[in-house]
Amino acid sequence: MEMIECGKVLNTHGVRGEIKVDNYCDEGFYKKIKTIFVGGTEYRIKSARDHGAFVLLTLEGIENIDQAMLLKAKTITARRADLKLKKGEYLYQDLFGFDVYDLRKDAIIGQLKDVLERPASMVYVIDCDGQEIMIPAVEPFHQGVDLDKKVLTLRTIEGMLPDEN
Repeated sequence: MEMIECGKVLNTHGVRGEIKVDNYCDEGFYKKIKTIFVGGTEYRIKSARDHGAFVLLTLEGIENIDQAMLLKAKTITARRADLKLKKGEYLYQDLFGFDVYDLRKDAIIGQLKDVLERPASMVYVIDCDGQEIMIPAVEPFHQGVDLDKKVLTLRTIEGMLPDEN
């Protein structure tokens, strides 16, 4: 059973067992699935609501602040099979290891190592012959993904690549 990491319990919220979650997934994610695992234990989601940059969850079996406190700082995962991705949709983690093709250089410049969430945008971390380079995951840099060929296509600008500095 393949699991994906989708958040972390930051704290309790109120006295009725609600938890405050740092959400690693798209907005509305917790409203689309029925069960999650918190620290490896399965819970059914009773309710999910946005709270600023965070999500507040009510879980079956967690009825008070004392029970909710036991979940604090635990990682939240979900079964990948429970996600209903449409054709052409993907998770960033699906792209790790993909070749990164640069349209400007007309060449493969490395492999995607990670995707970081930053305030302004997501950032691709690319292993370029042992050197890490970071490119914003936004247009005009992001040009597309070919899931079948395992290629992420970008368009860099002069000065972004290690041999140009």
